[in-house]
Amino acid sequence: MGGRVSVVIPVLNREDLVTRCLDSVWAQTLRPLDVIVVDNNSTDGTLQRVADWGDARSAFSPDSDFRLRILTEPTPGASAARNRGLAEVETEYTIFFDSDDEMMPVLAESALAAIGDADIVYWRGDVVGIDGWVTQKPFYRGDLLMRHVYNALLSTQLYMARTSVFRDAGGWNEEAAVWNDWEIGFRILLGGPRAVALDETLTRIHAQRESITGTSFSGRAGEWERTLDIMVADVERSGLRPRARKRLRRMLLYRGAILAAHYRAEGDEADADRLMDRILDCDMIGFVRKTWLCFLHHYTALGGRGAYYLWR
Repeated sequence: MGGRVSVVIPVLNREDLVTRCLDSVWAQTLRPLDVIVVDNNSTDGTLQRVADWGDARSAFSPDSDFRLRILTEPTPGASAARNRGLAEVETEYTIFFDSDDEMMPVLAESALAAIGDADIVYWRGDVVGIDGWVTQKPFYRGDLLMRHVYNALLSTQLYMARTSVFRDAGGWNEEAAVWNDWEIGFRILLGGPRAVALDETLTRIHAQRESITGTSFSGRAGEWERTLDIMVADVERSGLRPRARKRLRRMLLYRGAILAAHYRAEGDEADADRLMDRILDCDMIGFVRKTWLCFLHHYTALGGRGAYYLWR
């Protein structure tokens, strides 16, 4: 296993996009490299497209320094597909990647060189909007747990970890239909892993109108709250001291209020009110904090950005 890297890519109906992703993985300067593609019930020609791509590069040979394996996972959901891939990983390090995004050619090599004795290495990523506009994902050092809660620092495409880290954390939570990469990153960070920041842009993330998890908040109302509830349970199961657990619970209440703001901004007043009522019923925060949280909620619903700077 020593020093080898696996890339696990779940895929669902990405016939027109998956080869762009695979081309970027093929271009990696690191060899050997193991690649595991897990099809999650595609109904288009995705599976055949991946197979044809592998045939053209002789990527199915066990003697190749670029080994491609294609698996299928009938249980719906990206988490189930990722867990299927994780079960087959044979290398010391794993990168999970999305089938519509791209790696910079030196991603795997740079990550492996940087990780050293750490458990996780994370890097910068560009986001290419549907209109072609390029922005950069937030990148921070310091309090990674806080930054992950507010900014999803460990998004799927933005870090590599020892395979044992993913397995020791219990893998991907298949009960989290949305925000599953946010949840597993949170759960991993609760364990206090050693992390290295790699200040390089190594991923290009392409925004899509539709993805495995979708983009509309109000269209999947209830599922987002379910993931928040899972994360609250993650906090309570952690070995953190009560004060630290309370701090994290307050952060998650904030995220719930911002989620409700997204509902409201999308015109879903009923779900926004329902979720805010639930949050304000919590006895963990007092009247002043609840009032401030309501202000941040409405500020965000009206288009305000960066409310987390004001909530601690």
